[in-house]
Amino acid sequence: MAARKCTKPNTFEGLYKRLEEVILANSGENEFEEIFKLVVLKLWDELHNEPVELTIDAANQKLRIIDSVWVGVITESKFSLSEEHYQICVSILKMVSLLKDGYEGIDGIFEFLVSKEKKGSKGQYFTPRYVVDFCTKVIAPKQGETILDPAAGSGAFLYHAKQNSDGIHASDLWGVDFDIVATRVAKLLMYVSKLEKAHIYRVNSLVKNNQSSDGENITTIEDILRIEKQKELFDIIMTNPPFAGEITEPTILENYFVSAGKNRIERNILFIERCIELLKPKGRMSIILPDNIFSGKETEYLRRWINEKCRIVGVVGIPRNTFMPHTSVKTSILFLQKREKKNKGEENIFLAISEKPGKDGRGNILYKGDTHSWAEVDHDLKDILLAFDEFKNAEHIGW
Repeated sequence: MAARKCTKPNTFEGLYKRLEEVILANSGENEFEEIFKLVVLKLWDELHNEPVELTIDAANQKLRIIDSVWVGVITESKFSLSEEHYQICVSILKMVSLLKDGYEGIDGIFEFLVSKEKKGSKGQYFTPRYVVDFCTKVIAPKQGETILDPAAGSGAFLYHAKQNSDGIHASDLWGVDFDIVATRVAKLLMYVSKLEKAHIYRVNSLVKNNQSSDGENITTIEDILRIEKQKELFDIIMTNPPFAGEITEPTILENYFVSAGKNRIERNILFIERCIELLKPKGRMSIILPDNIFSGKETEYLRRWINEKCRIVGVVGIPRNTFMPHTSVKTSILFLQKREKKNKGEENIFLAISEKPGKDGRGNILYKGDTHSWAEVDHDLKDILLAFDEFKNAEHIGW
C-alpha cells in the first residue's frame, strides 16, 4: 500500500480507478459524481485538518456545510452510495493524501477529473502543466493585471498565473467555460488554492448577442463584466480553445469578421477573434492552435487579419505527442500583443520548435530520472523560454 501514499501526476488515475471499480461493480450509481463528492470531502478534510467522517450520515452533513461554503462545486449535497460502499471508498481514500505533493498533486487531480468526463470527444484537450507553465512565464503576468481564460477548463492557466506572480490577486483571475463539469472543477481548484475571489462562470464565450435564434436570453462575457462592475478589458488572455467542431449558428457567425460570408467555421478561429476583441490595447495573449491555422492557404486571410490587429511576437511549435492520448494533432502556441496603432514597418517574430514532447506516443509522461513530478518532465521548453526572453529584450517588447 505504501506506493499509493502520494498523488503525483500519474498516480491519481490509479486511485480514481479503484474508487470507480467499487462504485460501478457494487452500487450502480453515477461513478463520476460520487467520486467527485468523495474527492471534495477528502480535500475539505485535509485543508481543515478534520477527521474523515466514519458514517455516511455524518458525511452528508459535512457535504451540506461544504456546499454552503464552496458554492457551485457539487450538484447534490448527499451521497447516493450505501453505507457499505461508502465505507469501502473511505478505506481507499484513507491510504492517500491528496494535498501531500502541493500544487503539482492538486493540479494532476483536477486535470484528471475534467478529462475523465470525456472532454476529448469535444476537441477539448487539456493542456499539460509544463506547457501551461511555459505560456505563463513567457506572458509574465504583473501586479494589477487582469487575466482571462475564455476556455478555462479546470482553471490551470489562471492557477499558474497566480503561482508564477506575486502581484496577481484572485480577483484578477477570470475563467469562462461552457462545460458545466469544467466550471465546477475550476471553482473547486480556486477554493482549494485559496483563490475563492476568482471569477469563474459557465458561459459560451463565443456568444456576443444576448438572444438566440429562438429568442432565448443568453448571458455573454460582457454581461458578466457589467454585473461585476469590471469596466476595462483584459491585460492578458491565456487559453487553449477547443480544437474540433464547427460553429453554424447564424446568430453567432454574423457577429464575427473572420466568419463574414461563411455559413460554418471552426470554433478555434472564432476564439482567436474573440480573444483579441477582449484584450486591451497593448494587452498580450498566448493561444494554442492547430498548425493548419499557421500554414493553410484557406486561413491566409485570418493571418493577415491577426497581423493587422496584433503584433505577432512569437510562434512555438510543440510536438505531436503533447496532447496524447487524446489526439496527435500538431499544434503551436501563438503569442500576440494587441496593437495601439497600425504597423508601419517590418517586425521580427520569434520562432522555435520544441522537440521533446514530455510524453510518449501513448500519452505516458516521460521523466528525466526517477523523480516523477511535473518539474522533472523531459521537455525542452525551459531552453525555449530563455531564448524567448532574450528575443523580447532585444526587440524591446514591453512586457
